[in-house]
Amino acid sequence: MTSPRYRMICMRLAVATALCAGSLLPPVATAATVGRVFVSYAVDGSPRYATQRLDASYRVFIRGETVRTKSGKAPSTRSHVSQEQGRRQLTPLIAHFAHLHQVEPELVAAVVAVESGFNTAAVSPAGAVGAMQLMPATAARYGVTNAANPAQNIDAGVRHLKDLLHLHGGNVALALAAYNAGQGAVARNGGRIPPYRETMLYVPAVLAAAARGGGL
Repeated sequence: MTSPRYRMICMRLAVATALCAGSLLPPVATAATVGRVFVSYAVDGSPRYATQRLDASYRVFIRGETVRTKSGKAPSTRSHVSQEQGRRQLTPLIAHFAHLHQVEPELVAAVVAVESGFNTAAVSPAGAVGAMQLMPATAARYGVTNAANPAQNIDAGVRHLKDLLHLHGGNVALALAAYNAGQGAVARNGGRIPPYRETMLYVPAVLAAAARGGGL
């Protein structure tokens, strides 16, 4: 018959062995969704955003992307502080290129806020890059050599937005719809906002952000 002291020593050895074995095992790869954004509209039509569904009125605005992690934890999302740093970094560029190309800076800032959250390193699953989420074809059209460069990105994005405003006779909503869905999408839908869920959410979101000053 073993003594209580002997049994206690064996239990401690078993626990220690299990802990050591667990630390030697390779981490299990798991899937996590990052960059997801939810939107809810207030009574006055203004959008409210959150990174999680706060109540039943919130629906997915940006689906985010699924990434593989080895730690079992999702990579940390950009904090409010880092977003504020991004806003401070980009505000002078937004003001400069908006003035240079004669586009309202509040509108440009609103596009940046909704497109990337002032994140110059943002890359969408579709391949859009940077603060104004330039697609490769759009970047090439405006002579961009490095779409991740904030100055090149915003310069080209503002020029693209200006061209869309001119194309649609100054109609901001249609220009934004074309910015989101592509230039041909508005024309194919009879000069109206295309009935794409993302676009129909995107346009009022940018307009609401612009009305609030675009975050400048």
